[in-house]
Amino acid sequence: MTQSELVTALCVYDKTFESLDTNTLSRWERGVSKPSLSKQTLLVHYFSESFDRIYPFIEQAERIEIEKSFCAIGFSKMLGRHKLVMSFPCQHMDKSRFLIKLIQDSHLKQSAISKNLLIFQEMYNLPLSSDTLQKMANIPSNHFSVCEYDSEYYGHFFALKLKPSVFEQAMNFLIDFNQLSENDIAKEDELGNYLFFGFFGMSDIVISILWVHFYSWVIKQQSHILEMGAIITSKEGEMIAKNMNTEKYASLESKNRHYQSFRATTKQMLITDNVVKMLFNPESCPEN
Repeated sequence: MTQSELVTALCVYDKTFESLDTNTLSRWERGVSKPSLSKQTLLVHYFSESFDRIYPFIEQAERIEIEKSFCAIGFSKMLGRHKLVMSFPCQHMDKSRFLIKLIQDSHLKQSAISKNLLIFQEMYNLPLSSDTLQKMANIPSNHFSVCEYDSEYYGHFFALKLKPSVFEQAMNFLIDFNQLSENDIAKEDELGNYLFFGFFGMSDIVISILWVHFYSWVIKQQSHILEMGAIITSKEGEMIAKNMNTEKYASLESKNRHYQSFRATTKQMLITDNVVKMLFNPESCPEN
């Protein structure tokens, strides 16, 4: 495709590009100038639709390279303040020594599971046994990761890869999490939906690194992920859900708790101004 053809295609795609010409496009391509953030997001949408892949230009890269592309601290800003993110003074620690490991590879597996069990019971007031959580952690297609620093526990991130029908039950509060089994989980090469199942971080830095690891994982696994969602019980959780571009789906009053489910397609969550800014605007990243 020539520059002229691309300009024409973009003008047809969205009226935002009506004033675009080949000179401007050339400057963008050579890095002389950069389109506005909203136009960058539209460009990502255009190329993702053209190639039927989200971020087709980085999706083929190694996951570790995708992680390096992210401005990690941007996630803490997107998530905002949350009681599950502590204020441990990590700013002077060597960030290269923070390691994210899948839970199967971490000797801190039990610490993460115990912490998540307490969080789940406190937030949702729902029964969940340690045995059930252990079984879920042992299934490779679930995304259970642990953050370590010099072999010490600093945080974790858990997401279940549910079969679409089971995900629908969860979004409608029709699932008994204590009865989850391997049959409810989509395999690595099957279509499934991620349900966020708990996170914790000793600091903004830790939680940001954990979310970067997850988003990079999703970019690589996108062909097998339809949607992502969460069950929310707090105002701060609701704010995070909205910041991540998920939409409210259902609500339930039970046991003096107000439960809300939020969901979004993988594309909705991955292609937003916030994510595009973290991936392609290093000059705005305080880490650089």
